[in-house]
Amino acid sequence: MCIEVIEGLERLPPRLRRCVLTVGNFEGVHLGHQAILGKARALADAEAAVLVAMTFDKPTRLVLSPRGDAEPILPREVKHRLLGEAGADVVVVAPASPAFLGTPAEAFVREVVVGRFAARCVVEGADFRFGRGRSGGIETLRELSGEGGYDVIEVAPVTAELPGRGRVRISSSLIRSLLGAGKVAEAAVCLGRPFVLYGRVVGGEGRGRQLQFPTANVAPAAAIVPGDGIYAAWAELGGRRYKAAVSIGNRPTFGPTARCIEANLIDTAGDFYGQSIALAFVARLRDQVKFPDADALRAQIAKDVERVRELCR
Repeated sequence: MCIEVIEGLERLPPRLRRCVLTVGNFEGVHLGHQAILGKARALADAEAAVLVAMTFDKPTRLVLSPRGDAEPILPREVKHRLLGEAGADVVVVAPASPAFLGTPAEAFVREVVVGRFAARCVVEGADFRFGRGRSGGIETLRELSGEGGYDVIEVAPVTAELPGRGRVRISSSLIRSLLGAGKVAEAAVCLGRPFVLYGRVVGGEGRGRQLQFPTANVAPAAAIVPGDGIYAAWAELGGRRYKAAVSIGNRPTFGPTARCIEANLIDTAGDFYGQSIALAFVARLRDQVKFPDADALRAQIAKDVERVRELCR
């Protein structure tokens, strides 16, 4: 699906006025976001209106509380595509600048929700926050809805049952935590689909070929990488799909070396250098382990490959 993306708020086309509007970071476009977009889509269809998802050019948390290790869950262009698949007609990308994010909540409603979009309806989750110091919320939208001429629809949080956690509210921060711990299966429950790591195949040291298990070395896009470990995944590249045993970490048997991502594409061989690759994670198999020698590592990789065959069907 091709989604229309508009950068900035300065030249919005008139056809977006009287839209159904939802605003957020939409990190991960997880099941909670999908519930919001689904409700908004139904309202837009009923009103014959355009559904606009307004998001930001970077996660707002990186501006409000900078953290060097807090990569987004998805590359921007993938997030935009998923917003379209979840129901949005148009994605409008606003600047996540300190000045814009510091707009007082009431001014944001009057200048953006009403001034830019003349929204007929605003659809948000119960925990939606906006404006300077995150002072605005659903209650602010409701207070100003009379003068703004829009309706406010609140969507309840979506929860999921996770092993060892019970029933929890799905959130982007929860998904980042799960991925950081290597819990890709649990993250998939919250996302409503497998977590996918996007990147490009680059040259490596040839270790995998020496071990008789050639690997594609992956330079990831600007997004979060799951925690160190060995994983079962599906790899998509060159228009084809392969079962893959994926190693993330510093290859302790040979080093340790710099952290890297290596994907053994099962039952295939070839030169994939320079190609785009997407790794859809299925399950975490084990920790990275330092083996006594290459033969021991080779034997374990063979077991990993057989486990991948079992899991990826």
